[in-house]
Amino acid sequence: MNKLKETFRALKYRNFRLFFPGLMVSATGIWIQNIAINWLVYDITKSPFVMGVVMFFNAVPLFLVTPFAGVIIDKFDRHKLLLSVQVLFCLQALLITILSYFGLIKIWNITLLGIFLNTVAALDAPLRQSTFVFLVDDKKDLGNAISLNSSCFNFARLLGPALGGLLIAYTNITFCFFVNFLCLLPIILLVKQMKIEDKKDDKIKNETILEGLKEGIAYATHETRIMLLLSYIGSYCFLIMIYPMLLPIYCAEVLKVKADILGFLLAMAGIGSLITSLSIASKKTTKNLRAILFSGAILASFCFILMGITNSEIVALILMFFIGIGSNALLTPENMLMQSIIDDDKRGRIMSLNSLCFMGTTSLSSFFAGSIAHIAGISNTFIILGVLMSILACILSLKLLKFKFN
Repeated sequence: MNKLKETFRALKYRNFRLFFPGLMVSATGIWIQNIAINWLVYDITKSPFVMGVVMFFNAVPLFLVTPFAGVIIDKFDRHKLLLSVQVLFCLQALLITILSYFGLIKIWNITLLGIFLNTVAALDAPLRQSTFVFLVDDKKDLGNAISLNSSCFNFARLLGPALGGLLIAYTNITFCFFVNFLCLLPIILLVKQMKIEDKKDDKIKNETILEGLKEGIAYATHETRIMLLLSYIGSYCFLIMIYPMLLPIYCAEVLKVKADILGFLLAMAGIGSLITSLSIASKKTTKNLRAILFSGAILASFCFILMGITNSEIVALILMFFIGIGSNALLTPENMLMQSIIDDDKRGRIMSLNSLCFMGTTSLSSFFAGSIAHIAGISNTFIILGVLMSILACILSLKLLKFKFN
């Protein structure tokens, strides 16, 4: 009982209790929409290359907006920004639902709506990550809040793709988009009830956007630990976290199955990630987090290589479970280590760089991975990406061992 209480200790704070369930429901809806869009794009084009190109263009706002997002977060009121972001997510879901219902969905408007969604997401990710310190009264519980946030998203990744796959198989794409719209409504009401005291330093408030960005980048580049962690998450997301884009192709060309199996594959990754995040949530210190991070990278890389070798549904489901374990064993400790060493007045800017490495590299690699799949085939793509990541994990982990963390 004490272990369970320790694992969920951040829920004793009112703001976190409001934010947590809303985040879980909205993240589930977004996963349903994501799997529906990935399936729809491949169904329309039947081309891994075109699919990669679409995802690449969707990534453009992540690279343009995310670096400035951190400055905006550090300058302006977080509560108002959080509320605005949720409303914009809801608007995007409503627009794509209407277009789909009237049969107006085309590759070009999927791309435009993807650009709009990722523009909002470019602000949302660092905003959310840098706001957790304001949702818990005691900074000692910050790591727990980060882990529970991760478990929330992993629960959504477990439930969302499974629901999405079933909805695609037994209803239609439009209904998937509408369900996402409904899932985004509760968090707007919950965020509105939150009370966040976000005091801003006069120096930050008076700085221009460019001055704030320059200061944040200088702070990151002069702190070797930050640069190593950014390199680690960037490499991993570029090479491994691309699997949601690769799996529709893998299901169609290797396993030769329908969308419901795609949902179950992604759900298995969600189960693995959820187990890992809940396990890490009980940790009170950063001790052993680097070892967990390295183990996660190696496990996921090895499973990626095996995905390229097998054509069995059962084996693929098992491998996706361990890829989920490996992924969260890397992503959650990386976030915890990062937030343990950055200053509060630069938290938004550093977490925006972290989000850029997380989301931006994943979207950018869609073009890279799609090109490899077009030339070498989807199975060889998994093998190549797995081998590259295992090499980089060894190099970066050896460098991280030289430094101390709080």
